[in-house]
Amino acid sequence: MDNLNGMPHVGMSLGTLDEAWTYWKSFGGRNGFGVRKCYGRKGKDNIHSSYTFVCACEGERKKDKRDYLTKNPRAETRRGCKVLLALKFDKNCQQYKVKKCHLEHNHPLQKPEACYLIPTQREVPEIALIDINLADMSGIRPKESHELLSRQAGGVRSIGYTKDDLKSCLRDKRKKAMEYGAAVSILKYFEKRASEDPFLQHFEDITENKEIANIVWMDGTMRVAYGRFGEVVIFDTTFGTNNEKWALGTFVGLNNFREIVIFGAALMCDQTTESFAWVFTKFVEANGGKKPITMFTDQDMAIGNALKQVLPNTKHGLCVWHIMKNAQKKLCKYKKKNDKNDKDDKNDNDDEDDEDDKDDNNDNDDSNDKNDSNDKKDKQGLMGEFLKCLFKYEEEEEFEKAFEALAGKLDKKDEKWKNGIYECKEKWAYCFMKNSYTLGIRSTQASESMNSDLKNYLSCKLDVNRFMEQFDRVVDAKREKEVKTEYEMRKKLPRVRYNIPIICEAGKLYTPNIFELFHKECEFFGSAYIESIDGHTYTVGMCNNINDKECSRKSRQVVWNRDDQSIACSCKKFERVGILCCHAIKVLDRDDIKNIPPNYILKRWTQNANDDIVVDREERVVIEDALLEARNRHAQLMRLLGPTCDMVSRDKEKF
Repeated sequence: MDNLNGMPHVGMSLGTLDEAWTYWKSFGGRNGFGVRKCYGRKGKDNIHSSYTFVCACEGERKKDKRDYLTKNPRAETRRGCKVLLALKFDKNCQQYKVKKCHLEHNHPLQKPEACYLIPTQREVPEIALIDINLADMSGIRPKESHELLSRQAGGVRSIGYTKDDLKSCLRDKRKKAMEYGAAVSILKYFEKRASEDPFLQHFEDITENKEIANIVWMDGTMRVAYGRFGEVVIFDTTFGTNNEKWALGTFVGLNNFREIVIFGAALMCDQTTESFAWVFTKFVEANGGKKPITMFTDQDMAIGNALKQVLPNTKHGLCVWHIMKNAQKKLCKYKKKNDKNDKDDKNDNDDEDDEDDKDDNNDNDDSNDKNDSNDKKDKQGLMGEFLKCLFKYEEEEEFEKAFEALAGKLDKKDEKWKNGIYECKEKWAYCFMKNSYTLGIRSTQASESMNSDLKNYLSCKLDVNRFMEQFDRVVDAKREKEVKTEYEMRKKLPRVRYNIPIICEAGKLYTPNIFELFHKECEFFGSAYIESIDGHTYTVGMCNNINDKECSRKSRQVVWNRDDQSIACSCKKFERVGILCCHAIKVLDRDDIKNIPPNYILKRWTQNANDDIVVDREERVVIEDALLEARNRHAQLMRLLGPTCDMVSRDKEKF
């Protein structure tokens, strides 16, 4: 085979047909013109006996009878150029040789600095596709991705492809991923994930038409998190949908740092009772049958019905934020209506006062202002009365009396809303929720940070394949935040403002956020006093210097048994949140107990809560990150090979 860097000439040997085509492309790139294959002839042995390569400007564009309809025709690229390279197969040496060669162009050639733009000189290599896909999965836009890879390659001319080529590769990748529809794409996605994580659980609800209706999935890390912190779950479906119009539902909760942790996710084609029931069933099944103690959801009848079917023993709590918003829409109109009536009454009083003398006028004004103020306070207080029913009243009798008074002030057209909200009072009113284990959660707004991250990563324009990839990014970002929080906890000591034994012990046991909550209870304990003692029952009161919004001034009954170290307060702080209240701490201090009783230290709030081992139904230990060791080895290799590649590339002999 002749030298492939020289000029083509008749009789030149070019090896195989692929080698000849590579030579012609390279020759065109060096001389500033594009090339293409023209035609070839095959013999009986199915081998090309001859082949012709030409310039990209060879020939002319064929005429189309519809050309007269074209308003803005494309520019001509064919110019009838005669440049060609005709090859013939030599059976003796089994190589292709140049039979005919013509190298005179009838058009200007490209300048050397623009040759990289010629289509036949552009190609995205396989190794570059890895970087392009990683950049796309990381949320880097094609423009920034191309600029990054260009700098890495030494400039735009050195990279070998343009930004449009990069976009075309991504478009082809997405088209190929969705080639067989969303259902097959999802199954392939989970098949790939399962090869990386053996503890991944995923379920697909297949319809009679072989279509996927609902999906539930959770990886090993999610399952471990649920095993450790899954007593209280928030199921949120308020986030938007993807391109297939599927609703995203997330199972989240609070970890030992009182931060959001993800337990699982679901995609649903509809939000019916049957769909929610299937999702809840598979979620519990994937977690070895473990059911949450309490679950918070939106005020959706379908979700409520599904929970009754699947989780009848789980306490169902409604999001108080959504309830407040709905109540505001209903009750604010009374405020506007009464404000208008107050204004009309005031104008009428002013007209009557003009007919009286000055002294009587002053007396009437004072009286009217007082009545107006009282009336306005009464009528504007409808929302305030509802908020008291929502957050303040601790006894059911108080709630019933207050709600009945509120209902009496509503119009008949609001009867439906009033009856509906009253029927589900056990799910939102404080007097009914105070005995439930909620970790202090009252609404799905605890997952608002999760929704905020989803909005930053996800879009309704994404197909299901990219939707799943971007959701993984959200999950990874949350987990990195957990790792950083764990690092900060082990790096820093808690701020102990009072050198009290029980506080010092809590600082060593609890995570920083929980320690701050306990520390605040210890501060309130300083304002508590014993009112009376009746056997094992202590009545604890609070001084007036306490802010009622932070800690109620109401007296509490604390039952303390020194023999079995059991303590219970009527405020139900421990039963609800999992830490002792200031009333219980006061009683312990009065009895010279300077440490937290072991039974009242919840493992889920401690610094070593993540040490618990989670076992699945098959008695296998669930591993959080099955590829952790492999990733560490990869990172170590990259740190070693990076500087080596940089050093070697600068020297031709070393390269």
